[in-house]
Amino acid sequence: MRGKLPSIISLQCFDAVAHHLNMTYAGEALHLTQSAVSRQVKNLENMIGRKLFYRQDNQLILTPVGEQYAEEVHKILTSLNAITQKISSNTEYKKAVKLKVVTEPTFAIAWLMPKLNEFYINYPDIEIDLGTDFESVTRNTRRCDFAILWGDGGWPHYFAEPLRPETYLAVCTPRYLRGRKPAKTMRDVANFDFIHQSSAISTTEQWFLEAGMTEKEISMIGGQHFDYFIYLLQAVKNNIGVSILPEYLVKEDILKGDLLEACEQSFTPQQKFYILYDEERQEDYAIRQFRKWLLSHKNDM
Repeated sequence: MRGKLPSIISLQCFDAVAHHLNMTYAGEALHLTQSAVSRQVKNLENMIGRKLFYRQDNQLILTPVGEQYAEEVHKILTSLNAITQKISSNTEYKKAVKLKVVTEPTFAIAWLMPKLNEFYINYPDIEIDLGTDFESVTRNTRRCDFAILWGDGGWPHYFAEPLRPETYLAVCTPRYLRGRKPAKTMRDVANFDFIHQSSAISTTEQWFLEAGMTEKEISMIGGQHFDYFIYLLQAVKNNIGVSILPEYLVKEDILKGDLLEACEQSFTPQQKFYILYDEERQEDYAIRQFRKWLLSHKNDM
């Protein structure tokens, strides 16, 4: 078990008194009063249980234990001062660690970017190089240090750790829904002017398959098609119709009354958000800190 250690100020006072053999001079060197220095030395003697000085003819003299202790304390304080100066002045210690992060454009714009300043404040020594070429990560044509992706965890070249599930909502504007009633079932959403997502993992297909529709029935649903969630959201806000969007993207607009849920039902798919990194590098400083920060915010999504 680690023993109790003396404070830096008590060691500095002892070192100064051992050098000057005078409480007043030691206080002047440290910009402290003579009584403050005397009190620190007394506290140090009480803590270690040994006398460090004695008086002879009104002169302070180090005891044999005090001489030995003074030599070691001076070495420690000198070494501590040297490494402190080295770290504060040497640019090698000031170099930031760069972390290449890849995620999907909508997640980057709507969730990650608004929170990154908090990360920078807490970890000023980590620089985030943020990209949205997530398909290159899936194909393993381009490596990254860290990724935040939506899927089923099947990225063979990375360790995939579940971040959190997501709920899909059918949403529209109050203006679009005026004169209409919200759909009671997921299948009924197809009766609205529908805005499809056209991507490999399509919210359109997932939603209506969960509703019990066949792929042929889904293909017959008319409407506009966009690939990224951010485009679907903008189309919804422009009153084009109803779309299926992740809750993290629309919950603020719903709370403000800018959007409404167009269906009484919602859907949580098997896919989740995952954080991806090389398992052999999980103890790297930047990866470890960014992962910890993300996990602390997973309930904010």
